[in-house]
Amino acid sequence: MTKRSADDMAAAANGLNANHALDKEHEAKPFSEVVKLPPSALQGLGDRCDELFGAFHIKTIADLAKWKHFLIARAIVVMASKEEAGKRAANNTSNMDKAVDKDYRGKSFSELADSPPHALMGLADWTDSVLKKMNITSIRKLGEFKYCLWAEALVQCAASEATAAAGAAAG
Repeated sequence: MTKRSADDMAAAANGLNANHALDKEHEAKPFSEVVKLPPSALQGLGDRCDELFGAFHIKTIADLAKWKHFLIARAIVVMASKEEAGKRAANNTSNMDKAVDKDYRGKSFSELADSPPHALMGLADWTDSVLKKMNITSIRKLGEFKYCLWAEALVQCAASEATAAAGAAAG
């Protein structure tokens, strides 16, 4: 056994894993392959969710991570936690008008976070019933949806992953 293969084996035994985020059959796959899998490869999501996500043109874990409505919802939730209630300056022109339906413009981050998903621009009223099947009943729940967060983390891991070919060239 060469020194390099012993190091590789030690890294595999002690290295990182995403076992609690992925179904068992996908645990050993590289992140670059995992992100190409359907969302049902995430632990706790069944095949039924693939059909539900399909209504939003989400076919892969990467699609789920980059879903614009999740990203906007996450931004709203993060900023709601940093908002000072009732303290908007009179001359403040900050807005999210391109991201929210006209009926929700002028609301605070906290109010937006507690609004139904269809308050986001591009999500029709019917989408609320589809998202409710995944227990997403508000923008807050969408922004905190663990499967979107896991997908986002897996995409970042895939972008940071050294491939076998790159590793051989560097070795």
